[in-house]
Amino acid sequence: MSLMPIGAFARLARLTVEAVRHYDAEGLLVPASVDPRSGYRYYRSDQVRTATTIALLRGLDVPLPVVREVLAAPDEKTVAAVLAAQREHVAAEMARREQVLRSLDALLLAPRRVRYDVGIAERAPLWLVGLTGRVRADALDVDAAALCAAVLRTGAGNGREPLVGVFPLDLVDEFDAAVGVPAPPGTSEVAVALPGGPWAATLHVGPYEELPLAYTAVLEHVRERGHQVRGPVTETYLTDPGTVAPDELVTRVSLALEP
Repeated sequence: MSLMPIGAFARLARLTVEAVRHYDAEGLLVPASVDPRSGYRYYRSDQVRTATTIALLRGLDVPLPVVREVLAAPDEKTVAAVLAAQREHVAAEMARREQVLRSLDALLLAPRRVRYDVGIAERAPLWLVGLTGRVRADALDVDAAALCAAVLRTGAGNGREPLVGVFPLDLVDEFDAAVGVPAPPGTSEVAVALPGGPWAATLHVGPYEELPLAYTAVLEHVRERGHQVRGPVTETYLTDPGTVAPDELVTRVSLALEP
């Protein structure tokens, strides 16, 4: 099969020479031959389809690792599976960004709606049965949701008790969190024990991404009244995110105080 220089190849693929060189540098489109003396690149005509495929995928902001998967796929079925997975990823990211925009719009248009009634009450010790897991601070919502899903798969509470997430008072890059339901009488194995004593709590109505607003309200309330916090903090998920809209989610945010 005859070879063509990079300029002719770029013209045939409707790309710039710079783009073809860039794809070579990324290891996506290796020349069929390189002159050892001049360094000139030469390509085969059957590489044009590869070049246009790369350009199309990159134009759609498909990440390089996914592009490599497409190029390495042995058949069309595998290509379809790779692209379907990428589509699901993009759809999930779009949904997340749309929720961010809705939250920003709500704060900009009606900032005074973000009001919380904080109460302080004595609570008896509570034991939860569930699971503990490692959580990343910069992916708290995602990791906590995964932990909740894992607890639900165990059948804890039989779906009748709301899930309770337990988190440390101070966050670090990675930390242990727990999710569970109140332990039935006689249960010997528990995920976490919550202390008795005074607890400050408020209700948050809205997306989980806005929960820091509720935490701020609780912490400011107890600080103004001179209470000392000890932790942990808990989130009791009173609504099912699978059945209600994000704006209708209800979460009780609670914080253990020093007696």
